[in-house]
Amino acid sequence: MLFQESLKKKLFSIFEKILIEKKINISNLNNFDFSIDISPKKEFGDVSSNIAMIGCKILKTSPMHLADEFAIYLKKEDKIQKIEILKPGFINFFFHESYWQNQLKEYLNINQKFDYKIKSKKICLEYVSANPTGLMHIGHARGAVLGDTLSSILKEVGHDVTDEYYINDAGEQINKLLRTVNFHLSNNFESSSSFPDSLYPGDYLKNVAKVIHKENKKNILEQSNLNKKVIDYILNDIKEDLKTLKVNHKNFISEKKLSSKDCVDKLKKKLLDMKIAYYGFQEKPKNIDNDKWEKKKQLLFCSKKFGDDSDRALIKPNGSLTYFMSDILYHQNKVERNFDTLINIWGVDHFGYVKRLKNALKAINKKEIHIQIKLTALVNLLKNNSKMKMSKRAGNYISMRDVLKEVGVDAIRFIMISRNADKKIDFDLDIFLQKNKDNPVFYIQYAHARCTSIINIAKEKLVNFNIESNFKSLNLTNLNLNEEKLIIKQICSFYNVIKSSAQNYEPHRISNFLYDLAKIFHNYWSIGNVDESKRIIIDEDIELSKARIVLVLAVKLVIKKGLSILKINCPENM
Repeated sequence: MLFQESLKKKLFSIFEKILIEKKINISNLNNFDFSIDISPKKEFGDVSSNIAMIGCKILKTSPMHLADEFAIYLKKEDKIQKIEILKPGFINFFFHESYWQNQLKEYLNINQKFDYKIKSKKICLEYVSANPTGLMHIGHARGAVLGDTLSSILKEVGHDVTDEYYINDAGEQINKLLRTVNFHLSNNFESSSSFPDSLYPGDYLKNVAKVIHKENKKNILEQSNLNKKVIDYILNDIKEDLKTLKVNHKNFISEKKLSSKDCVDKLKKKLLDMKIAYYGFQEKPKNIDNDKWEKKKQLLFCSKKFGDDSDRALIKPNGSLTYFMSDILYHQNKVERNFDTLINIWGVDHFGYVKRLKNALKAINKKEIHIQIKLTALVNLLKNNSKMKMSKRAGNYISMRDVLKEVGVDAIRFIMISRNADKKIDFDLDIFLQKNKDNPVFYIQYAHARCTSIINIAKEKLVNFNIESNFKSLNLTNLNLNEEKLIIKQICSFYNVIKSSAQNYEPHRISNFLYDLAKIFHNYWSIGNVDESKRIIIDEDIELSKARIVLVLAVKLVIKKGLSILKINCPENM
C-alpha cells in the first residue's frame, strides 16, 4: 500500500481508538477527512498530517494535545524513525530509509493496476457548447481542454462518463447568423460600406456563404435547407478543430430539437401546475430608464422563492425562449437520462445562471440534483511581450485554429489546465516556442526522453539486465540520497494526485505534479555532473547503477501515464 493511503488508514484507526477510550460515538466519521502531505522542507520530516487540527473539534480539545496522543501510538511503529509535533498541531513523520525503498517497489508492483477505491458513477459532462456562428476562438479552447481532460481523469478512476456538446442552434444568435449569410449571398460577396451593424462582421461567414453558393449554384435552396447547411457547415468546422485538439464528444444535443413545441408545452404545464411559474410582469431592470421601460406579460419562474432578487423570465412576450428556459429544458433532459452527476464547464460570464439553474432543478424534481458547474476565467494571449487584442464583435478575433498552427496541440492542452478553472491564464506564445525549462511542456517531455536515453544506455552497458522484469529482485538499499528519496515520495503520491484531481474536478493538480517531478528529476540528473558518485550509471558499481536505473524507470512510467491522461504527446527522444 502506498504511503498516503497506508498512513491515512493507520491514523484513522488510531483516532477511532482514542474516541472509543473517551467513550465518544464513532458512528458519524464517514465524512471525516484529513491530509497527508509531503513536507516542503526535510527538517519538517518526510510527510506531515493535519489530523489533530481536524479531530480536535470532535474531542473538544487542543490540536497540540491530540497530536501528542497520536504520537504515543505512532512511536510504536517500526517503520517510523521519529515523530515531531509542531504548532498549531501538525504531526511530522520521519521514516527509515528502507521504508521509502520498499515504497518504490510497491509503486512498480501496482503500476497500471491501481485501485482508486472510488464508487463508479454515471456522469454527464457537458463542455464547449460554442454557438455555431463562427470558428472557435482561443477562449473556447479552455473549456474544451478542461472538459476533455476532466473526462479522461474521471474515466481513469473508474467513472462512466458521457461527453456532451449542447448545440445552440436556436435563438437570436442563430437568426443573426442566418441574416449575415443571406446578406453576403444577396450582395454577391462584395464588401459593402453599408454593412449593417446588426450582422456578424469578418470574412469567415462571407467564405461560408461562398462555399454554400458554389456547392448549390445550380439549385435554389429553400430557406430552411439553407439554414441547415449553414449551421452544419460551421459545426463541422468546429468538430474538425476539436478533433485536432484531441477532443471527442460522444453526444451532440440540439437545442432546436429539445425546444420543440411539445417539449416546451410539457415543461410549461409542469411549472404552472407546481406553482413555481406564473404569467406576470417582470420587474424593471435597474439599468433602463422609466420612460423606456414597457411592461409586458410573460412566463416567469418564481426565483424569489429560492433567494433570487427577482423572478426570472422563461418565455418572452413574443413567444421566444429565454436562455434560462432553454437551460431548464436541456438539464431536465439530462435528469431524465438518470445520470448520477451532472458537470458543466461554462464561461465565467454565465456566473448568474449557476444558482438559478440549481434552484430550478431542485424545485422541479423535488430533490437535490447533483450538479457541478465549473466556470472558466479568461485567456489572455501574449506575443512579443504584449497582449493580443481580440474582438469577436469586430470580426478580428483570434481563432483556436490559428493558435494550434503556431504552437501545436500539446502547448494548448497544457496551458489550458495549468491553473484552476477560475484563475485567469496568460498564454505567452513565445514561451511555448522555446526549448528550455520556461516551456513547461518541453520540460516534462524532455524528462521522459532523458529517462528513455538513460535506460537505453544502461541496457547497452549492463549486459543481461532486463530492467522491466528484474526490478522485483533488485536490492534498492543503495538509494539513500535525499534527491532519490524526494523522487520516490513524489512518484508514490502520483495516484493520490490523480484521485484528488478527480474528486475536486481539478486537472491542474496533475499538470503541476508532472512539472514538479520533471524539475526534481532534472536536478537529480545534473548533480552527477558535479559529483561523480551521484551519477546514475557508475561503471564501477553495478548494483548501485541498477538501483538508480529502477528509479529512472519509475519516473518514466509516471510521466508517460500522466501525459497520457492529459492527452499530451510523450516522445521517446528529443
